[in-house]
Amino acid sequence: MNSPMHERAGRAGRLDLHLVATLQAVVQTGSVSRAAVALGVSQPAISQNLRKLREHFGDELFVRSGRGLQPTPRMLALQPVVERLLRDMEMLSRPPEEFDPQGAELEFIVCMSEFVEFTVLPRVAAEFALHAPRCRLRGVRAHHAQLLSMLERGEADLAVGSLVGAAPSLRQQRLADHRLVCMVSAHGRWASEPPGFQDYVEGRHVAVQRASDQMDPVSERLRLSGIRRNAVITVSSDFVAARTVVATDALGTVTRAVGQQLADLFPVRLQPLPFDAGSFTSRMIWHERFQRDAGHVWLRKLVEAEYRRWVQEPLALP
Repeated sequence: MNSPMHERAGRAGRLDLHLVATLQAVVQTGSVSRAAVALGVSQPAISQNLRKLREHFGDELFVRSGRGLQPTPRMLALQPVVERLLRDMEMLSRPPEEFDPQGAELEFIVCMSEFVEFTVLPRVAAEFALHAPRCRLRGVRAHHAQLLSMLERGEADLAVGSLVGAAPSLRQQRLADHRLVCMVSAHGRWASEPPGFQDYVEGRHVAVQRASDQMDPVSERLRLSGIRRNAVITVSSDFVAARTVVATDALGTVTRAVGQQLADLFPVRLQPLPFDAGSFTSRMIWHERFQRDAGHVWLRKLVEAEYRRWVQEPLALP
């Protein structure tokens, strides 16, 4: 024998949205026939739905009067819940809205290196000013492990750089492959002739170790190629490295894209490495919960386009 609780659970299991819509239509029209027209169904179907609803709630729900069907106190108590449920279901049934950057008021936080921030972020910011004037853009730097954690916790929207070791919950996209070159003083020993292998191995080097890097990607790339530099000076910025190369006639090793930008700012020249160091890949990384978010998709496409434009067509600075 079923208990009253089991009977109520069984009745609740038979309640569906078609029945809920019937309640709303009868409340609004005060008539079975007009409710049928409003829902695009037959009048007998509405009558059958009302029988099921009365059985489910154990109440008449509607009674006849001179003005048609009037809701009972029980129905009046249910009406706000019915309206909210149908409104919520309508929202769930809507297709995802397209992102409108002109009207959006969002903040996007992007983790990137100092040099990527210097070269790419202003380009992205220019697009924001033109197409998303109410949105805010913030560039931040963080240690490798920290920025992955920031993406996990939602404290950053996107990370850009030579990133590895992403968690399974993080998505990534390749942006570009970078080749290494030797950066030398435009007025120094190696300006007209690139250093040979022995010159490079035994020479004095300026290395860059950024505070945000778990490891120096250039040193790691050279290590994988079996090369160990004599790094007599270590700085935290590519800009400082370029000035130090000019001041000391030491050798620097940078990516071609970075080197071309530095050559526009400082009296340095780029020479080929005397060995094949291969390349390393720069990526965008984001959390999978933003994979289909329209605003985030817009941001990723914009960053991708501006990053690749920088790598392929380095900006000539005055």
